[in-house]
Amino acid sequence: GVAPAALNLISGGDAYTPLTIDPAKENRLNHVIFVVGRLKDGISIAQAQAEMNNISTHLGEQYPEIRDWGIHLITIFDTFVSPQLKTGLLVLLWAVAFVLLIACANIANLLLARAATRENEIAVRTSIGASRGRLVRQLLVESIVLSLVGGVCGLLGALWAVRALNHALPPNTLPIPIVEIDATVLWFALGSTLLTGLLFGVAPAWRTAQVDLSLVLKHGGRGSATGISAGFRKSLAAVELALATVLLIGAGLFLRSLANLEHVRLGFNPHGVISFQLAPPTAKYPLNSKAPQFYRALLDSLQSIPGVRGAAVSTGIPFGVGNYTTHPMITSEQSVLPPDTAVPIDWRIVSPGYFKAMSIPLLQGRDFTDADGPSASPVMIISQATAKKFWGDADPIGHTLRRSADPRTAFTVVGVVGDVRSTTLTQESPALYYPMAIRVWPLMDIVVRANGLPEALLPAVRQKVHEFDVELALANVRTMEQWLSNSAAQPRLNTLLLSVFASVALLIASIGIYGVLAYSVSQRTGEIGVRMALGATPRGVLRLIVGEGMKVVLIGIGAGLAGGLVVGRAVSSLVFGVPVRDPVTFTAVAVVLAAVAIAACVIPALRASRVDPIVALRNE
Repeated sequence: GVAPAALNLISGGDAYTPLTIDPAKENRLNHVIFVVGRLKDGISIAQAQAEMNNISTHLGEQYPEIRDWGIHLITIFDTFVSPQLKTGLLVLLWAVAFVLLIACANIANLLLARAATRENEIAVRTSIGASRGRLVRQLLVESIVLSLVGGVCGLLGALWAVRALNHALPPNTLPIPIVEIDATVLWFALGSTLLTGLLFGVAPAWRTAQVDLSLVLKHGGRGSATGISAGFRKSLAAVELALATVLLIGAGLFLRSLANLEHVRLGFNPHGVISFQLAPPTAKYPLNSKAPQFYRALLDSLQSIPGVRGAAVSTGIPFGVGNYTTHPMITSEQSVLPPDTAVPIDWRIVSPGYFKAMSIPLLQGRDFTDADGPSASPVMIISQATAKKFWGDADPIGHTLRRSADPRTAFTVVGVVGDVRSTTLTQESPALYYPMAIRVWPLMDIVVRANGLPEALLPAVRQKVHEFDVELALANVRTMEQWLSNSAAQPRLNTLLLSVFASVALLIASIGIYGVLAYSVSQRTGEIGVRMALGATPRGVLRLIVGEGMKVVLIGIGAGLAGGLVVGRAVSSLVFGVPVRDPVTFTAVAVVLAAVAIAACVIPALRASRVDPIVALRNE
């Protein structure tokens, strides 16, 4: 069959095959299948969970080895959209809202300034019979038309940005493969455009319609930069700067966090390693007999390639898409934990030489050997964090861990390796490793460490695999550096988008403070001319205008820094190695904003300092 072109399954894939049943997949301890289901109408998750609990209890009575296991239902959304991703999306949504507010405040400021210049026109209209309601409607229509033009331009920019984003994102960055603009987004954009045009056009329209005929005729139609109107415009500029400060602080925290993630200690050396996946057909390579022999022979062949320093097999690699899971471990021996305390531990199955191939240090004990097979005593190697969790600073070698209350699930610790960041860059998880000789899964990861560039070995690696079976295909062929880069794709995307929003906000806020001062200077030309005629120097006028602007700037930055403290706490789960009150970030943001704001203030101030007092007084 052929699936619809619009089908975008969360797990990806280009071809789908039916699930076949074999003895390995009927193993009660095999948990490689992802099960999905649709609830009947009127059935809640709580009701379904209660039913699954009954089934789990019944299965535990039949099969003691899974007695301590359970079934937990979770929605598809919660499965693939983690709490961290939810928080990141909310932060970006708030960032968009802040940029929109800044832009609207800026437009409102411009409309207020324009309203002051149209006082004479409005006075004439009022004097010949135009009602206040009609004037407000006309001005609101102008505001809505302006917002619609901006909305269309924004939509065109969004279409380009979404297309560029989908092409730039690495695979599996987002739980939904394609980000697109659909009818819902278009309706939301239209509604937001109309709403913002109305909300931020009402105040300028109402202010313009409340013209005082006698005052306008007395001043000859010239507006004034003093009073409530001027103060309100400065307040809007301060709000713009405050919101821009908050966004810049958020972007700064994300940038610092991303830098920490890119230099974090991994516990292994990703350089020079290439990985791929193999899934030999179980009918040809039974998992409990021929498959382990196949992988041992394949590893010997791969290690014979010139330039290969090591090769190994695993059920999963750090930050990869292989089989990697967690199950509870308990111990009845002397431990720092209460007896039979179950601790979730990440685990994987590896071949001898895996730790050498990945450059994971062996701290105590020994590595696996081919002798660690089904007929030998069950053994395992644990990470340092696992050892400390169960036995503190005591020597863990020789102690045992069990997967359930069944003594047959006990494994003896024969080695301790360093901690590895495997699923997230932000923390090291306790881990344990089983020898490949006891079990092989249908899908396995192979890692090959090269002396030089790992990509150069790929043709020889493919040839060696095809020498064993020409029908075998290498899947998910990537270097460890590529896997590592993909693991940081989500925080990198968050940082990029938030930085873009913060930069746009800074630009708009700078234009806002410039516009307020430029309009003030244009309206106060006569006053400035009088000051200079009475002895004021250009330097004094420059200080006057810059000082007025800096009062607005300092109020805005101060409020923004206070808001940044709230933002820091809100994004604390998204940043790594950065305090929420990071002095470096707060200081850098304040300095950058002050510098940009001073530049925005200086331009109109220079224009004011060059006013010719004679020309200014003649115009008055």
